[in-house]
Amino acid sequence: MSAEHLNEERPTHPRGYRVFRPRWEERPTNLLSCQFEKEVELDWVRVAKHKNVVVAAYKIAMLNSNVYKISSLAVDEEYRGCGLGSWLLLHALGLIESKGGQTVHANWGCRSSLLQRIGFEQVQGSEYRLKLERE
Repeated sequence: MSAEHLNEERPTHPRGYRVFRPRWEERPTNLLSCQFEKEVELDWVRVAKHKNVVVAAYKIAMLNSNVYKISSLAVDEEYRGCGLGSWLLLHALGLIESKGGQTVHANWGCRSSLLQRIGFEQVQGSEYRLKLERE
């Protein structure tokens, strides 16, 4: 399927992209710049798809029972600028909260403005932290 065909029918809102735990053959190795050795590693990965093509992904690490780290989040270059990164970050926070997470860390350097918009506070250097509040 051509990129032009994918562009024609893109969702008008970031929530229009469906987010899933990837199957082994969909693992976002290139997008997240990481290797996966075992199927179980994908339990903490989510991908956003358009026309059955992975266009964005994130990976979470559990540091302890209530502290998590969003170790990476990436959006394919052709899908940037439509709010998909923000939507995935919020999706990741929702997943973390559903697992009992209370503190979330991220260290993404160049994407600090996205983290700050969502409410993360700079801890030191490029390390950011968000305290989740229970409703």
